[in-house]
Amino acid sequence: MAVTALVIMSVLLMALYVAAGLKTVKEHQQGLLTRFGKHLAVLPSGLHLIVPFVDKVQRVDLRSLVVAERVDPDTGGGLVRIGAEAWPAKSAGGEPIGLGTPIEIVQIQGQFVVVTPVR
Repeated sequence: MAVTALVIMSVLLMALYVAAGLKTVKEHQQGLLTRFGKHLAVLPSGLHLIVPFVDKVQRVDLRSLVVAERVDPDTGGGLVRIGAEAWPAKSAGGEPIGLGTPIEIVQIQGQFVVVTPVR
């Protein structure tokens, strides 16, 4: 009896752990995955399994994501406002992106987000 209870408790704990790691990114969003504060990846819309209590997903609404300062490849970048934070950004295609242009995050390179204009 004690072994059965232990097995049931183990299965329940494992199910809770997996459930805590399931994150959904909606169709109009992208997710910025961080592990211990270090940026790892850009998650597309859909269901994702992350490491609970270690990874965090910051959801970014693409409908309101615009350039906060001009992204200019000659100077090495600009700033993109994501929520209350300003992230250093680079242009994916090497072209300057004007202030207020709707953009999409392509990837993360080190501490920069690489962006492209939404067409």
